[in-house]
Amino acid sequence: MIVNALCRTYVFLHFPKKEEAPPKGDWQGETLFGLGARRTTSALEMAKKFVSAVVEIQKGGKDKLPEILQTEKKKSLRFSLSLLASPLPFEKIAKAFAEAGLTGGDDGDEECENKMLMTGVRFALKNAHPIVIMRAMTAFLGFSVFDAAETWLIQRFGTKGGEWEELIVPGELPDLVADLGGTAGILSQATRLAGPRLTAAALAGCPKETVEAMKGVSSNELGCILMDSEIIDARTSLSSDELADAQDAFCALLESLKESQHKPETLEEEWGKALDKNLVSDLSELIMVLDDKSLHTIVMALEPKLAAALIQTMTSIAHDRLLSSVAQGRGKKILNALEAASPLGTIELTRNAQIFAQKVLSELVPKVKSPGKAFPLPTKLRQLLTAILSRE
Repeated sequence: MIVNALCRTYVFLHFPKKEEAPPKGDWQGETLFGLGARRTTSALEMAKKFVSAVVEIQKGGKDKLPEILQTEKKKSLRFSLSLLASPLPFEKIAKAFAEAGLTGGDDGDEECENKMLMTGVRFALKNAHPIVIMRAMTAFLGFSVFDAAETWLIQRFGTKGGEWEELIVPGELPDLVADLGGTAGILSQATRLAGPRLTAAALAGCPKETVEAMKGVSSNELGCILMDSEIIDARTSLSSDELADAQDAFCALLESLKESQHKPETLEEEWGKALDKNLVSDLSELIMVLDDKSLHTIVMALEPKLAAALIQTMTSIAHDRLLSSVAQGRGKKILNALEAASPLGTIELTRNAQIFAQKVLSELVPKVKSPGKAFPLPTKLRQLLTAILSRE
C-alpha cells in the first residue's frame, strides 16, 4: 500500500493538470490505469527496452542512436528515443508527444505506456541514472511490478562493490565512521540529510571499508549500486580539494548529529523525568471526577499560587477542566501565577496535592456528622483521596 501510494503521488505530481491526469479508478487494482496482467507485463518490457537503449546512448554517445532507432519497431518507443538526440526543453516534451498523436487517446493501455515514456524522456534528458529512470517509469504500474523491476535492475546494473580502485584523500571521515559503527541511525540520517551527491563526494576519497560501512547502514542493493555510480562520477569530475571539502562537510554533519543525540537535558526535561507519574494520574483523575459545582467552589477558594502549583501536577485535560470551572478573571490570575512560578520539587508537589485533597474532603463531607455514622463518598473518589493523602 505504501509503494502504491508513493507511485500514485509521483504520477499526480508530474501530471497535475486535469487534462493530463490519469483516469480515475479503483486504486486497489494492480496499476494506476487498471491494466491487466498481460498489458502490465508488456509495459514493463517496454520500460526495460527504453532504459537499455538509454544505457547504450550514455555509453556510446548519440552516435549510437541511429542504430537503435533503426532496429526499434514500436512507434512510441522509437519517437521517445528520438527526442534524446537534441536538448529539448522539459516543458515542451508533453507538447511533442501531443503533436505526434501519442496523448489524449481513448485506449487506456496505450495512454499508460505513453505517460511512462514521457517520464522516461524527462529523466533521460536530465542525465539521471538508469535505475532512477526505470523506477520513475514503472511508478505508473504500482506495486505489481516493484519486485520484478528491482530484480531486473540488479541483474542489469549490479556489480561487485569495490571493483574501482581506491582514492585516498586525507580526512577524518574513516575514523569517524569507524567510531560510529554501533550507531547506524546517525550514519543513515547523515546520508539522507546530505543527499547522494555530497555523500558520494565525501566517500570518494575514503578506503573501501568506510564506503562499505556507509552503504551497509544506509542503502539497499539498488541504493548501493547508485552510490557506487555517484562515487565514480565524483572521482572523475571533482578535484582532490573538492573531495576533501565534501569530506569535511560530511564530518561536520556527523558531529552535529552526535551532539544533538547526546545533548544534555534541560532543567524542564530533568524535572519532567523526576515527576511522580502516579501522583499526576491520581490528581488529574480527581479533578475529572469531581462534579462541576464542587470543583468550582473549591478552586474559587484556592490561592492563585496554589492553583498554579497544582497545574504542575496534572495532565492537560485536567488543567483545562480546572480553568474552565472558574470565571475568566480568576483563570487569568491562576495563569499569571503559573507563568511566574518555578518548577517545584516532588515533596512540594505532593504537599500541595494533599492540601487540595483535604479541601475536597472539607467541601464534600458535612460539617456536622452524626455520631458513629460515616459519610458515604463514592468509591472512586474515596480511592483517589486515600491515594493522595497517604503519600509520605
